[in-house]
Amino acid sequence: MEASSILPTMVKAVPFRAYRYDPGVVGDLSKAVAPPYDVIKGKKVDEIQSLSPYNVAWITKNKPQEGDADKENQYTRAKHLIEKWMKEGALKRDEKEAFYIYGQNFDVGDRELFRFGFIGLLELEEFGKKAPESGSFTGVLQHEETLPKDIQDRLNLYTQTHVQDGQIFVIYPDHEGKVDRILEKYMKKKPVIDVYDADGVRDRLWIVDGAKDVESITRTMADKYVIIADGHHRYKTALAFRDENPKNESAKYRMMAFVNMANTGLVILPTHRVVQNLEGFKPRDLLKKIGRDFEMAEYKTKSGMFKRMEKLFEEGKHAFGLFMNDRKFYCLTLKDESVMDSILPDRSPQLRYLDVSILHSLILDRILGIDKEKLLHGTMTGGGYVVYIKGIGDAVDESIESVKKDAQAVFFMNPTRIGEVEAVARNFECMPQKSTFFHPKVWTGFTFNKV
Repeated sequence: MEASSILPTMVKAVPFRAYRYDPGVVGDLSKAVAPPYDVIKGKKVDEIQSLSPYNVAWITKNKPQEGDADKENQYTRAKHLIEKWMKEGALKRDEKEAFYIYGQNFDVGDRELFRFGFIGLLELEEFGKKAPESGSFTGVLQHEETLPKDIQDRLNLYTQTHVQDGQIFVIYPDHEGKVDRILEKYMKKKPVIDVYDADGVRDRLWIVDGAKDVESITRTMADKYVIIADGHHRYKTALAFRDENPKNESAKYRMMAFVNMANTGLVILPTHRVVQNLEGFKPRDLLKKIGRDFEMAEYKTKSGMFKRMEKLFEEGKHAFGLFMNDRKFYCLTLKDESVMDSILPDRSPQLRYLDVSILHSLILDRILGIDKEKLLHGTMTGGGYVVYIKGIGDAVDESIESVKKDAQAVFFMNPTRIGEVEAVARNFECMPQKSTFFHPKVWTGFTFNKV
């Protein structure tokens, strides 16, 4: 990258020479890309890796083997493999620095949507903590608390390969659409990649390499802020790698997928909460305690419950669904949001009155006794008290079945709004963990960055 051409501002989005798969060597590119590493688990790892010897999951999820040691392990195997791909031409580096447009066509219910943004490098900096003494804030913001994961795994991989194989997903404000107008011009051309991934999403890639357009994108982004939408842990890993390699100029940058907050394809889906492993749990007692702060309506079917939740969401009210092993569906509506003023008095109204804040504070913590420590315990031990279920596909039915078998309750959520994400982040606050599920995921393997 040409550091001299970068403006001295806090947000530095710059072009780069990406490594990309050569279909002449790799074959079907749809079999080479994969979801982000953190959603590939269990048998899914083998399923995805079996699609192609060049699937990026061989890098992101290379598994430990018996006899592994410091000098030979899953991280060194990933290093040798990606070096092999580069040497044999499976991965080729583009000749010119560029931004890359990443577009995804997908369905949500009966809606057909298109989300697009650009892939580039962002100069790393610490998360913003407070507003500047004068002028507007520009920099990097986080929007939700991260579950305590050991980033050492990703750091070990990064340290060995020196390759960024997936994009951290960030959103930024550009309501005038200055960057989007540039991207739309290039999207009229034939994409360099056009595949359907395993989730049925159409993924396409275009190259923005016109000098004036590249410079215009960098300049337009300079006075903005970006919010991490998906990839908080990977961002923290990149910061750690940068700090451990102060002489490596390239380590100061991380590959990102930037999407305008005004993009009509920017969708947040809900993440539901399954409650389990509570001693002495009694549905009747829970309903009695919930009734102090919530109005309750009972339904025979989930459709009736969700229809009511959707109506209340459109009216701007705070509502949750509930299913327990009494086999009934309930819609819970908060009577008075001012009850949160005494519970989170040191938080902004934007955070205090979020649905996820209300659920976590009033029900999970105050009624069920699932505080932050117990949420941490569950995360660290792999069992715990709360399981997070993404609101897509068969997840709702699966969560209901889990309650019928051995779980105790599932709380269904309405989605968090984009405006709420922006408002909380701009207050330099964080939502409770798993507050947002940006759909679809930004897949891994369309561009690689060598550092």
